[in-house]
Amino acid sequence: MRKLLAATCLSLIFALSSAASSRADTYLDRAVAFVAKIEQATGMKIAVLERRNTSEEFWARSAAILCDKTGDAWCDTDVMFMTSNTEPSGQSQIIQYTPKGTATTKIVCALIPPMPDIDPSFVGEAYGTMYQNPEQYPGRDEMAAWLVLYHAAHCLDNTATANAEARATSFATLGLGLMQGGHGFVPGLHRVAARRIAVMTNIDAAYWAAGTAERILLDYWKNDVAYILRSKFGCSVTLVANSSIDIERIRRDSQIPMGEDCSVPASGAGTGRTTLTDANLWIWMYGEGGLGAPPSTYSQFAPIGGPTASAAKYILDTANALSGN
Repeated sequence: MRKLLAATCLSLIFALSSAASSRADTYLDRAVAFVAKIEQATGMKIAVLERRNTSEEFWARSAAILCDKTGDAWCDTDVMFMTSNTEPSGQSQIIQYTPKGTATTKIVCALIPPMPDIDPSFVGEAYGTMYQNPEQYPGRDEMAAWLVLYHAAHCLDNTATANAEARATSFATLGLGLMQGGHGFVPGLHRVAARRIAVMTNIDAAYWAAGTAERILLDYWKNDVAYILRSKFGCSVTLVANSSIDIERIRRDSQIPMGEDCSVPASGAGTGRTTLTDANLWIWMYGEGGLGAPPSTYSQFAPIGGPTASAAKYILDTANALSGN
């Protein structure tokens, strides 16, 4: 079961994995659906609005959505201050309102998703960090999904502080990383969408959120590979733990030494063995005769239990810690 280095095949594999993301169930759709889990985790009501051709249509539809979300009658005229129907990157806004016939002030957050075909360079320009080559940007669907999570995180702000912005970018970055499960970073040659966006923001918390997502995914796939090697090939696997989130500094191995590749000893006695690390995981996934990348089908947020309120709370708690909130 010898694993041989097959670096020449990696570019093709990455291209195929990128093409596979072009599906009817988009990352933008998944991000919008995840907003409901954020609501459940935080108790904050978030109304996802819809774009319309005219301001009048937008206001009318927004009023219906906001009243339905809150269960209060208050928004037949109050939404005319909202003017973001044409903002390509979307927006979120916390709204204070008083239901008719009461003196009670309540809040709801209105979230306008970005255009589905948002140009990632538009967002990069907004943050002041532009890539030199178009290939360096994330995909449009990935960018749109990140923006939904970013705006949803800003629904939780009390004040527009630097820490609030750091939390929103780190929440969106960690969320997209675990939603997508991009594996191109494993060999240490490519950056996945969450990392590319984090670099665009030029915010430290977002960069480390990308590292956190990659740490979680590395551990998830190491366990996955170990299970397959043990159950299907009878290999004795030793897992080497690593808690660092500085993933881009991990030095990758170029090969797996003879005797550490799960091959049966020449004598025919005993079982194969291997030591699985961050450095050699990529060979077990991408190498010639490898188990595949990913080694088994990935589902969104799989390492933290799927798209649940608990997952949203974990991502928020981690974003808070990374941003100093």
